[in-house]
Amino acid sequence: MKDRMILIGWIAGLLLAASLAWTLSFPYRSAFLMRSVNKALETAGDARIISAPLPGRVTGRALMGFWYRLQESDSSFFVFVIMNEGMFIPCGVEVTGDGKAVNLVPLGSHARQIIGRIPQGVIQVYIRRIESVASAGGAASAGGAASGKGVQ
Repeated sequence: MKDRMILIGWIAGLLLAASLAWTLSFPYRSAFLMRSVNKALETAGDARIISAPLPGRVTGRALMGFWYRLQESDSSFFVFVIMNEGMFIPCGVEVTGDGKAVNLVPLGSHARQIIGRIPQGVIQVYIRRIESVASAGGAASAGGAASGKGVQ
């Protein structure tokens, strides 16, 4: 019984240490990702630059990804991964002030090659979820999620 309690204590301690490391490394992870995304946008010939992470953009329907502010724009930029048929495709989407996704950007040369093979329905599911979170999270002034038809 004593050995089990020691083992449970070790496991709980490791989980606590891992969760603290994950939480406290947010500034480093977001800055590293911001540099990588800016390099990918520059390589693709896109003039947009993301300038600062937007912490606190988490609602009850949180997505896995990072919100950033676009430099010289009122829009925000959400960096996320589309998962389809065992492939991870890093993407970003510009989200306007009213919560509408207007431009999906594959991040990286491999992502640009594969994005055309992903069914449009899968992409629209991701876009609708992003728009609903953006609308609920304060990026939108009023209204619900948009249809996502404005994504190019």
